[in-house]
Order: sequence, then C-alpha cells, then structure tokens
Amino acid sequence: MFPFPKLPVVLKLLLKLLRAVMIAALGAALTAKFLLESHAEPETEEIDLVAVFEGKHLVSNADPFYGGHILSMFGGVLLDLRKANPAPTGIRLSTAVIMGGVSIIVPEGWQVVYEGNVYMGGWSDDTHATSDEDMPTVTITGYVIMGGIRAITMRRVEEVT
Repeated sequence: MFPFPKLPVVLKLLLKLLRAVMIAALGAALTAKFLLESHAEPETEEIDLVAVFEGKHLVSNADPFYGGHILSMFGGVLLDLRKANPAPTGIRLSTAVIMGGVSIIVPEGWQVVYEGNVYMGGWSDDTHATSDEDMPTVTITGYVIMGGIRAITMRRVEEVT
C-alpha cells in the first residue's frame, strides 16, 4: 500500500501555499491601488472603475452607455444603470473581482447575461427579465475569485419619486 504523508505535513504545506497566495494577492492589490485610477463619471459612456481596498458608487446617466471595465480587489462597486440609456449594440462590462464584490442595478425590462468564470465565489442574477428579444442586454465577462457579482432589477429613479 502507498504510504500517505501525515495529515499535519499536508496541512502545513497547504497553509504555506495559502499564505503565499494571500501575500501575492495583497501585493498585486497594493500595486493596483497606486498605479490604476478610475475614469468614471455619471456622463462617461465607457467606464474604467477601480475599487481597491475601498468602495465605489456610480450612478450612470450616460446616453448612450457602452459599458467598460470594472476592477474590484478587496473592495466593492455599486453600478446603478437606471438613469443610463443603453448603446444600440448593448452594454458590455469586463470585470475582474478578487476578494471583492460588484452589484449592478438595472431598470425593469433589461436582461443581464454573465459569460465569465467564477472560482470560489458567486454570480447572482436577481433581475426580472422577460423573453423579449428587443430588450437591452448587459453582458458581463471576466472572472470572479473569492468574491461575487450580483445583478438586480429596480424601478427607474424617475418612477420612484
């Protein structure tokens, strides 16, 4: 019979590996914090949203809104698209979520499609989409590592007030 190493030896190796991964992730996050900056204003048609060790909240009213890039490392992003008008080609968001979270709010009648990869994290689609082919579509690509992305439907801001 093949002898297996003792459990404490395997556990020690796994903890060393986990520690090395965490140190590398923190180093990458610190580097990103100082080198990358957000280019996202409410009128921006194509955003670059960076949230590293912090939270970002953007209510877009761009006309048209094409999408853009979102990076969330050890932080969170809330992107509210209820005031935005989608581009004729749809909205495309490229995401990189590492130990963070992204929430995307869309108005009723919009569809959200996730085409990315999730590793030890989650993707939640809490939208109320119908089967209408002409509805605006938000396509999310990229990856999630030990974090999450959530898409939710809320009524347009004008309808609430």
